[in-house]
Amino acid sequence: MRVAIVGAGRIGGNAGIQLARSGHEVCFSSSRDPSKLQRLAEAAPGARAGSARDAVEFADAVVLAVPWRAIDDVLTEMGPLDGKVVVDATNQFGAGGAEQFPGGLSAVETNARRMPGAVLAKAFNTLTVAYQRAVAEGDVEGEVAMFFAAEERVAIDAAEELIAGCGFVPVHLGGWDRVQLMEAPRRPGAVYGEAYRPEDARRIAAAGLAEAARLADELALQEP
Repeated sequence: MRVAIVGAGRIGGNAGIQLARSGHEVCFSSSRDPSKLQRLAEAAPGARAGSARDAVEFADAVVLAVPWRAIDDVLTEMGPLDGKVVVDATNQFGAGGAEQFPGGLSAVETNARRMPGAVLAKAFNTLTVAYQRAVAEGDVEGEVAMFFAAEERVAIDAAEELIAGCGFVPVHLGGWDRVQLMEAPRRPGAVYGEAYRPEDARRIAAAGLAEAARLADELALQEP
């Protein structure tokens, strides 16, 4: 798959390197330091660096991994997203902490309104980059799940492929009616900030919301 990494920070940089190592074509973009993009491209087999617009035009799927405050500006740089799969790896941290949205909207639904025409999934946002790197590089014993949320088949398929390419077992948590379980901040009854074995993650995904919240606390690994 051709993958645009929009946001060359820790989460995006690591995801791009791991995806390139697993055989995907990667284009890094969107950094205030162009030399950082080139360094990432050199560290990732066959990868390239470019502008956000170039990366989006090149890609089958986009991993959006920029700070919350930068999203609007970066979306302008990215250009049209009609029909493009966007995997939203952002977290809604503002100056005062995790932001709340009117009408009980989730962060990914808020972003969907900013990206008309795009097909969204939510992934790569629940675990620290150090832990994501450790799993990808085989430094964590046993298989580890990564939750994702999506509503459309094309986004589900893309998220599964990208998550597997980063060394995790993908587990579909559901759609936007369940996505807040995996959105910031870390709190009781949420999977954000926690790690799970695949069989336990599947139990959470299959449960009703109240039971999923209980299982999220009960089944979390002790050292994510």
